[in-house]
Amino acid sequence: MYHGTKHLFCAVLNSLVILLLFAPLVYGNTPPEHKNDSQAGQEVNKGEIRQYTAEEQAFIDTRPSITVANEFDWPPFDFIADGRPAGFGIDLMDLLARKSGLSISYVNGYTWEELLEMFFSGGIDVLHSLSLTPERQKKAFFSSPYYHSKNVLIFRSDTQDIQTLDDLEQKIIALPKGWSSIEFFKTHYPDVHIIEVESSRQALEYVDQGKVSATMEQEGIATYFIKKFGFTDLELSGWLKNEILQKTSSMHFAVVKTNPILFSILDKALASVTLSEMELLKEKWFSRSGRQIGQADVGLTPEEHSWLKNKNQIRVCILPDRMPFSAIQGNQVVGMTSDFLEIFQEKLKISFQFNLAQSLTDALYQVETGDCDIIPMISKTLARKVQLDFTSAFMDYNVVIISREDYPFISGIPGLKSKKTGMVVAGNIVEKVMEKYPTLKYIPVKTIEECLIDVSTGQLDAAILSLPVASHYIRETGLTNLKVAGHSSIKEDLRIGVQTQNHHLHSIMSKVVRSLNHQELDMIYQKWLGSELEHKPDYTLLWKFMSIAGIILVLVVGWNRKLSRLNKEIAIAHEKLTEKTVELEYISITDSLTGIFNRRHIESVFEIEIKRCVRHGRDLSIIILDIDFFKTVNDTFGHQAGDKVLKQFAGLVKQKIRVTDILGRWGGEEFFIVCPEINLKNVVHLAHTLCRSIEAEDFGKPGVQTASFGVTSFRNGDDTQVMISRADKALYLAKSNGRNRVESIT
Repeated sequence: MYHGTKHLFCAVLNSLVILLLFAPLVYGNTPPEHKNDSQAGQEVNKGEIRQYTAEEQAFIDTRPSITVANEFDWPPFDFIADGRPAGFGIDLMDLLARKSGLSISYVNGYTWEELLEMFFSGGIDVLHSLSLTPERQKKAFFSSPYYHSKNVLIFRSDTQDIQTLDDLEQKIIALPKGWSSIEFFKTHYPDVHIIEVESSRQALEYVDQGKVSATMEQEGIATYFIKKFGFTDLELSGWLKNEILQKTSSMHFAVVKTNPILFSILDKALASVTLSEMELLKEKWFSRSGRQIGQADVGLTPEEHSWLKNKNQIRVCILPDRMPFSAIQGNQVVGMTSDFLEIFQEKLKISFQFNLAQSLTDALYQVETGDCDIIPMISKTLARKVQLDFTSAFMDYNVVIISREDYPFISGIPGLKSKKTGMVVAGNIVEKVMEKYPTLKYIPVKTIEECLIDVSTGQLDAAILSLPVASHYIRETGLTNLKVAGHSSIKEDLRIGVQTQNHHLHSIMSKVVRSLNHQELDMIYQKWLGSELEHKPDYTLLWKFMSIAGIILVLVVGWNRKLSRLNKEIAIAHEKLTEKTVELEYISITDSLTGIFNRRHIESVFEIEIKRCVRHGRDLSIIILDIDFFKTVNDTFGHQAGDKVLKQFAGLVKQKIRVTDILGRWGGEEFFIVCPEINLKNVVHLAHTLCRSIEAEDFGKPGVQTASFGVTSFRNGDDTQVMISRADKALYLAKSNGRNRVESIT
């Protein structure tokens, strides 16, 4: 009796211990509002869900299908493979559906921003694989985290000093906008300077091009992008060991707070997922083999392939007089539109039928009546969203102010207040401009060509046009007395507009647009926008060359041996001449003492960069720096010691600036840095980094050296002399305020 009682007691005790140990796995992290006393006391078998309430069961019975977001290209969590939704998050949602008795309809073909908007407006029931933020938590229920991401740093392979978060101190990194990790760096690593970019892919491009030192990404996603887009110069660090950082990228699913019953159902399903089931998913998607995923195809679903096959042709509205975007020449469509549609045709295996539209209004009408399916290379506006769904943008350009050559620079659209300004009424520009500047008075003009002629002849003071369109028509019409007189601060982006009810086609065109790679985009851009006026060949020189070649040919016939020996001598002389030419070219652009660019070359580079800045609306900054009290070095230690300081100083600065920055010797102990695609805030940070590096450098006998920095950035209407003048004033301020410091003037 005693032994039997003892065994019974032990068995009961063991059962209680096991129940206590496994209770968290069974019950999960359900929010308090979804638990009650009856649920807390229920027995649960492994892999089964706690009993549903009557309300929850009624939801499952009456609405067995729910909509879940599916991104096109965010592996390993969420993407398209072999035409179907795939990834860790997709597999997990499918598992929860099987456990709960729900079925899932995936919504794809949209960007993350569009999916997020659809979710909060009630168009999608569930978002998965997203991080929790305070703003999102106000609107949605979030599950307990089901995966903690493994973040790594990505840097160029020629960078030797980046492996940990501490290595990022005083460096510039790129992170996509809206990432929760941005707040982490600002709080815990304030000396890490952040440039916010549009996407993970753009962040990697910035690293690859040397614009920033590094970026941070989940390892699987980084590996995928590096492989897909050929970033062969990039390397990954080991997993970053920081508990706070890992919390910023924990993965959850979310359901809006207006649908608590659905959240409760899915939350119970998640709580029933066993350790072995979760480990199988992680092994599939996050192991070394699992990370080799993703593909370069468009990512259409079987339903979309079937739709295209039945469709046979896609009807396209073409505007005939909209170069460089589109035009009709000899019954053929030409321009950027034609090139893009050719790529789309290859990717989708479907032909495009062109319908001529007399105007943009006519094109919109044709789409509304069903005569056309899409309008290519169109901007999204609030008014057009009534008739069209839009793909993501695949190209953008600046809206500029055009005036005559003798006209002063105009400081943006507010500077047009008292001027006769023309805008083409049938284009994109009017709606965009009037949304931002509703009080602007303008003169409506029918065509772009007419608008430019009116400016050229003085009937208008200025015109507001898109830069590529204006450039094309100025070249075509030969109106050489026109120029870009200012920037509007308005950017136009080009998308494909699709008939609103045609959801299949919208998804297909969204995917094919997002599959465009940089090589394809650059090829079309350079073909239609990248060149200035074409130069005709000089045939006079060609005829002279041919005449000389004829004489040589006669000599070859008569004097073969002698000519053979002469050819050898010419070849040797040509080789020596080539070497001397290269040497002379190097000498002509290089400062002989420091080995960096000389003033003549740096002025030339600066002129080119400022033109590029004006043409493409990019950021541009300059730094002028001067060694403090350098005359003392020469007077105390001699000019040889001074020369050594200059060489070491130039080498140090060259090592610390970005790959894309251009360093030159401006004169004496003064140096000049051209910094493309960096704004004032970031270039000031770069200058402070240089200032500290110089102060910490050992210059031998002359001892510690410091430098003063003058910094400025491009603003509308600037030319080289204006920017140099501002940087010089900033440098003077730095010296006046005690030297060894950075001053900037906007």
